Amino acid sequence: MADTAALYGLIGAVGGAVVGAGGAVFGPLLLHRRQAAERQETLLQQEEWERAQQRREEDLQRRQQQFEFRMAEEDRRAAAERERAAEIRARQLAVTERLMRMRSTTRAWHLLLLDTFGELRRGRSVDAEAFSEAWHAARDAVNEAFDEALHDGLWFAHARSARTLIGRGSMGRAVSPTDHGIDVTTLGAALSSATYTIIDCVEAGCPLPEDLAAQAETMLLHLKAARESLGAYIVGRLAALGVEVEHRQEGNEGDG
Repeated sequence: MADTAALYGLIGAVGGAVVGAGGAVFGPLLLHRRQAAERQETLLQQEEWERAQQRREEDLQRRQQQFEFRMAEEDRRAAAERERAAEIRARQLAVTERLMRMRSTTRAWHLLLLDTFGELRRGRSVDAEAFSEAWHAARDAVNEAFDEALHDGLWFAHARSARTLIGRGSMGRAVSPTDHGIDVTTLGAALSSATYTIIDCVEAGCPLPEDLAAQAETMLLHLKAARESLGAYIVGRLAALGVEVEHRQEGNEGDG
């Protein structure tokens, strides 16, 4: 019995020693493993945070690139719109200048005829050669003005019988009117008739025969009406282009 008790005591002592030794060995080992696991978890968390941060930076960079692309595209569109607007303004200016030149050259020719007739009516002789040079120059200016109008798609039909307009270019060809055209047959004929009538007056000298003077007055009135028709067309075209034109009533001087 005593031996049994001693045996159990020995076993207990040995077991305690073993347990103690095991605790001394495995305790630090378990602690090391736990610390290693914690370090691994911390490392994984750090890596995940870094990946998330990288994704955020990449997303921010992508958004920035998209914003810059949109801004560049808007700038490109704005530049294209400005360029188109500038082209439209340039075309409008070109059309405006050509229309006004048509108006001014026909007015100059008209005024030449009026002034010449006025001199004759006042009993002042007119040099035939000087008048011939003047009206030929006026005709050339009108031809040039109507030629330039062709650049903007403005076509002007005229009568082949209006020989004073058959100098060259567009006024030397019969063309079909288009949606943007105007038939100036009446104007061409009026300029032709009035010019040749004034030539007859210059050659007749002073005092003017009353029948010739009456014919000249009639031809000049017809020319005035034809120019008013052209002026109305020009004003309408300018209005369509957004150009305001001050309207002035034409008087005996033929201004307009």
